[in-house]
Amino acid sequence: MSVSATISCGLRSRRRFRALAASALALAWLTVGYGAHAQEKALLWKVSKDAHSLYLLGSIHYLRKEHFPLHRSILETFEASKRLVLEIDLNSISPEVAQRATLEKAIYRDGSTLEQNVDPETYQLTAQAAEKLGLEIKRLAPMKPWFAALTLVALKLQRLGLEPGLGVDRYLAERARGAGKPTRGWESLEFPLALFDRLPRLDQQALLRETVGQMNRLDADIDQIVQSWTRGDSDRLETLLLAGMKEFPELHERVIVERNRRWVSQIEKMIAQGGGALVVVGAAHLVGKNGIVEMLKARGYRMEQV
Repeated sequence: MSVSATISCGLRSRRRFRALAASALALAWLTVGYGAHAQEKALLWKVSKDAHSLYLLGSIHYLRKEHFPLHRSILETFEASKRLVLEIDLNSISPEVAQRATLEKAIYRDGSTLEQNVDPETYQLTAQAAEKLGLEIKRLAPMKPWFAALTLVALKLQRLGLEPGLGVDRYLAERARGAGKPTRGWESLEFPLALFDRLPRLDQQALLRETVGQMNRLDADIDQIVQSWTRGDSDRLETLLLAGMKEFPELHERVIVERNRRWVSQIEKMIAQGGGALVVVGAAHLVGKNGIVEMLKARGYRMEQV
């Protein structure tokens, strides 16, 4: 994959773009999935220590109706769990609150525009990509580069027939609400938005430029990620989602590793208190040596993929 921009974190290869874009997809709830009927195992682990256990599921956030029902082990685990734990408690956030939180981080509040904060070539490429998706560039004018990138990706996925309302975490959250199952979240909605908002301007520009430059390949790249997810292939997912992030360790540490450490501590507390929960986080957080699965193994927990 060609390089269109140079940024301070050294984003210079297809792997690096894919890793950063994958983080964007995950944090902004932008990714896709396929039906689970052919799965041998889900991206789902039973976490046990002593007599207590809980379940840990890697989430995929955009699906089509034909991708349901989910893998049997996911549905059975959900039904048997006492409570559902998500990165963000989707049941506690109204559309109005979500919109307000997004505008706080994603929109320029000083009258600045996207065009003023990227170079002319990046802006022109963005305008062309938006036009192909049926979106006038003026609709992106108040957006910061990182959010313009996510907006275009979301629109592209929707053009492919993928629906955010059918994502695994949202689907389970709605089922929990209907069943009266307790639900909690580990982070506020503002937290993942802030991760991107804190990126330096040149990094945001690079993310936008690489995103629009590779828009035509997005469906193929996502296909590889999703096929690995449907097989529960954590090794392949590690390569697809995380390999490039090793090239810019500060971003990897902030977006993935630091959050994993916090969540592992939360999981330990939950198991010590009796377990019984289904914990659902983005798939990228489960894989790799700094993933939650390996962290828990290192602390003496038994991990069984189901």
